[in-house]
Amino acid sequence: MSRTKLAFLIAPLWVPAAAVPFAARAFPYPEQRHWIYITVIIAAIFAYGGVAALGMPAFRLLRASKHTAFWIGPILCFAVGIITWLVFIVLFGLSLGNSWSFVSYDLVSNSAHLWAVLPTGALGAAVGATLWLIARPDREDLRG
Repeated sequence: MSRTKLAFLIAPLWVPAAAVPFAARAFPYPEQRHWIYITVIIAAIFAYGGVAALGMPAFRLLRASKHTAFWIGPILCFAVGIITWLVFIVLFGLSLGNSWSFVSYDLVSNSAHLWAVLPTGALGAAVGATLWLIARPDREDLRG
């Protein structure tokens, strides 16, 4: 398996790993344990989805254009983390039966969403740094 494929498999694991303490605090009682598992699974789905939808195309584009400095990975994935978080918030609001106008108003006016931008961006940056350190796009990948 190439370093790039391995990087895209390993790096997003930061997100479900970070979701464990969050979920454990949100669901402290033993009868709520299944919600911890559900939270971690949803975190993994969105982490891998964000990396697949936004990270992989950006990685390939940057590597093809020879923009392979380390700092690009964390900064790019900081933005990917925020975008993925916003997609999650919108889809979660819509899944609760709210209208698009309510979800968009809540997204803009609720300060809790703004406070979540920095941690989710930082988590995205950790994914990007890990991905970049494993894949090493600045080096020639002999196995493709």
